[in-house]
Amino acid sequence: MMSIRFKLSLWLSGLIIIATLIGLFLFESMLRDAFHDSIINRLEEDLEHIIIATRLQDGELVIDQTQLSSFYRPAYSGRYFQLNLPNHTIRSRSLWDAELHIVNLEAQQKRVWQAKGPKNNDMQLLSIGIGAPDSDNTATLTVAQDLSIGRRVFSEIFGTKLAINIGMLLAMIAGIFIILRQSFKPVNQIQGALAKLREGEIASLEIAQIPAEIRPLAETYNQLLEYTAKQIERSRNNLGNLSHGLKTPLAVMQQQVEALGLSHPEAAMAMQQQLDLVHKMIERKLAAARITGDMLPAAQLAVPKDFDSLVNTLHKVHRQRDISCVIVNPDNISRVPIHREDGMELFGNLLDNAFKWTNTQVIVRINQMQNGDISLQIEDDGNGVEQDKIASLTARGTRLDEATMGHGLGLSIVKEICEQYGFTLQFNRSETLNGLNVTIVMGQ
Repeated sequence: MMSIRFKLSLWLSGLIIIATLIGLFLFESMLRDAFHDSIINRLEEDLEHIIIATRLQDGELVIDQTQLSSFYRPAYSGRYFQLNLPNHTIRSRSLWDAELHIVNLEAQQKRVWQAKGPKNNDMQLLSIGIGAPDSDNTATLTVAQDLSIGRRVFSEIFGTKLAINIGMLLAMIAGIFIILRQSFKPVNQIQGALAKLREGEIASLEIAQIPAEIRPLAETYNQLLEYTAKQIERSRNNLGNLSHGLKTPLAVMQQQVEALGLSHPEAAMAMQQQLDLVHKMIERKLAAARITGDMLPAAQLAVPKDFDSLVNTLHKVHRQRDISCVIVNPDNISRVPIHREDGMELFGNLLDNAFKWTNTQVIVRINQMQNGDISLQIEDDGNGVEQDKIASLTARGTRLDEATMGHGLGLSIVKEICEQYGFTLQFNRSETLNGLNVTIVMGQ
């Protein structure tokens, strides 16, 4: 999904670009109108000057060009006039040998248009009819100006404006990205804090460094973390108190078994085996409580730190056996997407089961799949499980070997946790160690 910062940058940049384009369009239209109006105003002034310089000499109209602007003298200067009389035509020197194609007008009639002039350049023309109303002896006076020079000036002005606007546009877009980047720095800091929280490096979010807009969310999150931490602490204490509370009755029972051994050795031996099982179970739960006690409520299972902790605990529980446990992590995965307490319960049961059934070797493989999921396999070199009995492994209370310590609850707990997180749980025979291979596929 598109990030908020990128979406804001995209929208603001789009709005600025649209506003800049609209501004350029309006500026170009206004500049073009102003350019056209200035030319028409100049042509009207030229008409007045030419009319003033026109006089009647020997019964004919003549124009005293000495009273006119010097622009009308050089050939093809870009400023022209032409007086169309009934019998002949008077032209400015600047027209040289060219002649404007003029439509004769009635007296006081005006015409504004554009046409091709000398050198095939575009010209703006203004014509007016001169003479008495309803008279056949009317003349048409026309002034013209070459548009090429004005258009060049227009292009220079508009080009300069365009370059300035593009520069300002790029500066504003860069400013938007910089401002949004600076504005979202606290959010990035929160992301970093959440990552540390997930890795278990901190216990809560630092409220003082969080913007006011999202501070209530962070405070609620901290309250939830505190509540969860208290619940975990309470559960750990209850488990520890229960385990410690059972030690005294077990010590009394141990004395009774020893006394019973004098008269009924077989019964005492059977009870001693059960007492040993209870002792080992209590030691295991106490070790699990010690591990869980230091956990943060939002932390995920860390690799290899938490696995090393589990393996060390199981080595102490099975200290009478020489078991080698290797963790293979070729993709250097640093965390597993599961709450650390649930992860310790899940993989603690699986590793405990592997340690109970293995002969000498246990391998833990953690791999990143092509679709981004994480695959975790726990293999042992024990006798494995027959294919027809695999389905009954996760049934609560089911044990396939009554000679091995346990109550048959471990794998059912594993199944419940996997279902809770939507993980895929599979049991197969290990291709490398020939024992049981338990595979859990975890989606990110």
